[in-house]
Amino acid sequence: MWIRPKESLLPLALWVNEPIGPTSKYFVVQRRRGHGQSRGLSSLLVGTLDSVFDTRPAPFRILHQTPSSEVYYEIASALTEDDIKRDWEWLANNLFKVLNEMETDEEITNFTLCKIQSLVAHNSTPVDEEVSDPNSFQVVASKFRERFNMPEDERLVNYYSCNYTKNRLPRQGHIYLSLNHLCFYSYIFGKETKLVLSYTEMIDISRAANSIYMRTQNGTEYTFGLLFSPSETYNLLEQLSKMAMQKMIQDPESPMFDHDPVLSRKLSKNVSKKSFLLRDLTARQHSDEYRMFFRLPLSEVLDGTIKANLWTPYNKKYVSGCIYLSQNFLCFRSDIKRLVSIVICLRNIRSVEKKDDSLSRFENQIVISTTDTSALQFSQIIDREFLLNKISELLSKTKIPIHIDRPKYDKGWTKVQALINLRQEEDDVDMAAKQKRMIGKWEEHFREFGRGISMFRTWDVANLVLQGIPDRLREEVWLTFSGAIHDRDMHPGMYEDLVEKSMIKYTPAHDEIERDLHRSLPEHPAFHTDEGIDALRRVLQAYAYRNPQIGYCQAMNIVSSVFLVFCDEENAFWLLARLCETLLPDYYNDKVVGAQIDQGVLNELISEYLPNLFERLDQLGMIKMISLSWFLTIFLSVMPYESALNVIDCFFYDGARVIFMIALKVLEWNEEGMLSCHDDGEAMQILSIFLSGIYNPEYPVYTKNYGRHKTQKIETLIENAYKTYEDTITAQKIEELRNKHRRKIVHQFEQDTETSIIRQLRGKSYFTQDELRLLLSFIREEKLRNSRKSTAKPSTFQGEPVTPVESLFDDDIFKDPLTRRGLDVREPRLEMYNVDLEIFKTLFTELTVWKRCQGVDLAEKLFQLLDRRSLGFLDFEQVILGLGLICCGRTVEKLRLLYILHLPPLLPKAEIEMGHQTIFSGRTKDDMAEVAAEAEYFFSEATTEDAFPLTDTAFDLHTPPMDLLVPTDKSTSVTPNLSVGSGVRTSVFYVDLPTADGCKSIDTVSDISDLGLRDKESNCDDFSHLSSQDGAAAYPQISMPSSLGETRSLNSLRHFVVDQSWELSPEGHVVPNMLQTNFLILWTSLLEILGHTNDFLRHSYEQLIAQGHQQRNSTKMSGTSLTSLTQMAMPDDEGDPNGNPSSPSSTAVPRWNISFKQFSDAVTKYVENDMSRRVGIRDEIERVQKNRRKCKV
Repeated sequence: MWIRPKESLLPLALWVNEPIGPTSKYFVVQRRRGHGQSRGLSSLLVGTLDSVFDTRPAPFRILHQTPSSEVYYEIASALTEDDIKRDWEWLANNLFKVLNEMETDEEITNFTLCKIQSLVAHNSTPVDEEVSDPNSFQVVASKFRERFNMPEDERLVNYYSCNYTKNRLPRQGHIYLSLNHLCFYSYIFGKETKLVLSYTEMIDISRAANSIYMRTQNGTEYTFGLLFSPSETYNLLEQLSKMAMQKMIQDPESPMFDHDPVLSRKLSKNVSKKSFLLRDLTARQHSDEYRMFFRLPLSEVLDGTIKANLWTPYNKKYVSGCIYLSQNFLCFRSDIKRLVSIVICLRNIRSVEKKDDSLSRFENQIVISTTDTSALQFSQIIDREFLLNKISELLSKTKIPIHIDRPKYDKGWTKVQALINLRQEEDDVDMAAKQKRMIGKWEEHFREFGRGISMFRTWDVANLVLQGIPDRLREEVWLTFSGAIHDRDMHPGMYEDLVEKSMIKYTPAHDEIERDLHRSLPEHPAFHTDEGIDALRRVLQAYAYRNPQIGYCQAMNIVSSVFLVFCDEENAFWLLARLCETLLPDYYNDKVVGAQIDQGVLNELISEYLPNLFERLDQLGMIKMISLSWFLTIFLSVMPYESALNVIDCFFYDGARVIFMIALKVLEWNEEGMLSCHDDGEAMQILSIFLSGIYNPEYPVYTKNYGRHKTQKIETLIENAYKTYEDTITAQKIEELRNKHRRKIVHQFEQDTETSIIRQLRGKSYFTQDELRLLLSFIREEKLRNSRKSTAKPSTFQGEPVTPVESLFDDDIFKDPLTRRGLDVREPRLEMYNVDLEIFKTLFTELTVWKRCQGVDLAEKLFQLLDRRSLGFLDFEQVILGLGLICCGRTVEKLRLLYILHLPPLLPKAEIEMGHQTIFSGRTKDDMAEVAAEAEYFFSEATTEDAFPLTDTAFDLHTPPMDLLVPTDKSTSVTPNLSVGSGVRTSVFYVDLPTADGCKSIDTVSDISDLGLRDKESNCDDFSHLSSQDGAAAYPQISMPSSLGETRSLNSLRHFVVDQSWELSPEGHVVPNMLQTNFLILWTSLLEILGHTNDFLRHSYEQLIAQGHQQRNSTKMSGTSLTSLTQMAMPDDEGDPNGNPSSPSSTAVPRWNISFKQFSDAVTKYVENDMSRRVGIRDEIERVQKNRRKCKV
């Protein structure tokens, strides 16, 4: 392939000349060392260098050089020797003679390069320059998928040069981070090293200097050393791991990542040259931080940032910082931590103007006028025109929320105002005076720094919050600092609609809510009236209706009641939504995932700041005991109500870190007493007494009612907590620790679920507890792998796809994730491990020896047999039943199962006739409808029908048993594959008979002997020499006991597998008899599973053939039995496609058949050594997992 000429200064270091055809002093063909027949030390060294530096160029190339020049030009490259020969022949035919006639070397080089460039331009199709570059990211991504056998939808995020330390030996290579996997590849001296790890199996990820350490579920540790970009690698790994864990918590079957479609087409400057997906993930991370700091809705996506200075009128200074822009907000944050920040809603902007006066014309100023504050002035904007254009673009797309009039379902309620306004008792005089002084301070602050959303947020307001917010201002301040005001303003009228809908639709949460209503803040008089209780009921029911994934959780009633005291009903609802979805994510569900994660975070913080106390608490095992109620109720359940209000004030202003700082300070002040306690009860009493004694002097009325001793003033507790931990416990640190413990908690949930399932199946399984646990883990991994394959579709960006708040507010913009199924859904545990046919085939193939059977798709047959309700999936109990029968050491049970899998309707006549072709291959919709009609025809309750014959020309009594052996590598199976010819499900039908009145259930045994179907078969000494018509005419009807020919539906066959009453019963004759064609396939399957034959098996084969022949001659068929779909009938009968006659017949012929007892007695003692060995699936699962980690097929 011709390429654009490029210089090559050292062409001979890693290449050798390859003589091809005619020679020229101006051109040379070279081969890369390490390719071709040469495999010496130099070849291994070159291959190693190519791997380390990730080059791997094409193995052949053509260079151009003149004798007077030291510079070579590479003009062609190829992957094969034939390709490079064609290019060399073209040069010989077209350039060799021409160049020899030229006079100067410079003329020769210029002519050659121009000629090659013209060839490249003429022969090449227009391609992306980045794609044509062998070092481009697209090429690397393609190599990644090829090396690690990844599907096309497994997108590579980035890759880094690193070394992987194994057995104390470092291996230099590259680490690849994709959406779902961490992969490593190394090629050192001819040896490849591959490693594939899923983020979901990682328990711990840590970093020290330039090394990253990981530990997986099975306890294996991995170490990667990076010389370049260790921080970037670690942060990206943490982000991808966090996404994987959140996906498992919320929705295991959702896409791993939904990219932002706007990112590729938005107006941007200084765009990074990194991969688009990495830029997308980086933008996502920045958006998360942006929303967290400014408390914005989760639908906000950061559009960009730009450096600027903000004029602060309260001190007449410019503050340097950064402007942040998203689709609905313009925000500013100072470079100095917590100096000043501001939030501006774009819908409140009236104008944006340049300011160019004579004194500051070089300062690039703009002035933004809003409806709720005076003009805001920015200066020193690097690219003012770009910023103005971007603001104009966003303003043009800004929509003003409109209140939607919705139909009223219930006129019997009205929104209640803040319940504090309904309090009847008179306030204490001292309390009223203190409240007045506090309000005065806040009003003065508002006059100086502004009020509402666009106020200047400085340390002054932080100090006011620490001192406490006046009761009359709590609603306004809570809504502003929590960000709930944005959610309310963007969705006017939504609360009324939710209330009305929740009143007419009952949910399971309603009963739980009713039970807890009167236990919500019972000390407050507002909840001694129906008005307060009704308002609380509406808020909780509306939220449970809107967010069914959470529904209702204990502790929600407590915090909601506090919100109702100081806020009107609608604002209390939005505060609750903000708390559950953003401020304390995943706290309020049936497993309180978020609270348990934060327990682990607090545990680690105690070990860091209070190591002596940590050891003692760990001995007492009370970390979880003390923290859960603190977190869920924000100390409302352990502190007096009026004291906990100050904690909530700080919580809404500063986020979840406040809870950790206060918890640590409480433990620090009680450390001495807790170290001396003897048991956990004594330690809990110490903490309980201290917390109940924390008082708020601003509320003397409530303090008098408690009759308790005072331990500490709440303001002092909060002030000391900030002084001690303000600089060390940051929101970023809390988030990092949450990521760390989220992995542990998710895996702990999985282990608990597995333990519960194993306990339910105790005594019902063929496997040990360890094997069951491994099997559950394996199924979970397979479901995750399959979900990744099924979700490889483009989707829209959701901002935070694992947090349901987006759909909570706007169904039209975001897909509703609230009804998704994940760890928190209230469903039976077993349903989380349901297995479809694809996964079952994987289990069957990887874990059992029956995978050797090539003639029949036994996995599909077994799946049909176990799927008793035809739902298309098996529950875990059914899976272990099927696998257990195959893996157990009970020979008779294995043979019975194998026998049943070869009976109709599991192996019907149609499949036998089709051979290698599948039943549904190439069928149209009309064909499929015909197949359905055929199935219905077969199972209809027609009476006195006979079955027409299936001529078995392949069956011969005198066929040598050796012809039925397992095929060798150079041969094909005697029996064609009857199930997997096209990879499609091939069983024509397995429709169960409709249950009649009086039947217990669909799973009861269904006998269809009352259909009156008769069996016909030809009779001769050599079936291979007679047609069905000949046999039918030659022999009279012979009757046979109905017990031997009794036909069962598919449910009846399931009875022989599911019902354990026959487990060791010798009465195998109750299983339907088998005809000749099915037996031939059964015998072939048996030999394929065994993998060998011997004289004893040959003798058994001949014995069974003889017994079937004897039974045909000595028994008479009953007129009330249908043994098989593959039966034989009289020649004048014309049957349906399934082998059933279209008209009754008065005659029947004997047929070749054997019973299961005959089959079992003939082969059991000869297959005992193979069948009686129990197959442990532990080693098989570990083998599969190990091979997958090493990327072995």
